[in-house]
Amino acid sequence: MAWAYGTLPWLPVFLLPALLFAVACYWPLRLDVSGRARGEADGSWVVAGGISLAAVSLAFVWGGGVSPRLTLLCWGRKLSWKPDWSRRLARPVPKRVKAASRRAWARIDPLGFALKVLEERRHLRLRYLVLELAYGFRDPLLTGRLVGALSVLSVILPARVELRQAPRWDFEDGWDIHVDGRAVVKPWLMLLDVAAYVVRRMASRPTPRSQPLTAEGASHPR
Repeated sequence: MAWAYGTLPWLPVFLLPALLFAVACYWPLRLDVSGRARGEADGSWVVAGGISLAAVSLAFVWGGGVSPRLTLLCWGRKLSWKPDWSRRLARPVPKRVKAASRRAWARIDPLGFALKVLEERRHLRLRYLVLELAYGFRDPLLTGRLVGALSVLSVILPARVELRQAPRWDFEDGWDIHVDGRAVVKPWLMLLDVAAYVVRRMASRPTPRSQPLTAEGASHPR
């Protein structure tokens, strides 16, 4: 029993990280989303917005003929860059890595994985979501049909989702969308549940045979 008394002083060292991890998993974080998109009759468009989760924020700007620009803020530090989306990887992915990735994802049902991701909304509680739409088209009949469809949609939406529309009757193509929302989310629980689902599926489904058995090699009981 001497070893037990010797490990007692080290017990808080091991329990404290585990306790902090458990609290971090169950502690809800506030998620704020804000964005705006606008299009003109000449075909030009621009999209800008931002997502904030606790101390991490991500803002983006994208427009017609302009490369996307991302800005990341973490604990007050700003990191801005303009990635080259058209540039390919300098080194191709090895064939063995591609084969291993295909074998791993072959064991996962895409529909089941999508349903599992949708089930994770139980860890997300929406506070409010406001959608403001301003639009107009050259064809007034098309504008009227869209007004009617959005009016019906606004009635069946949940109480926390508000849809506001301001149609324009200037006989010009154009639209303007503004989104503002807030939710409370437990991201670590969502990631743990999805990771556990992937591990269970990969462990439960057997790996398909590379070369099936032939009829000549099989033995038949008499």
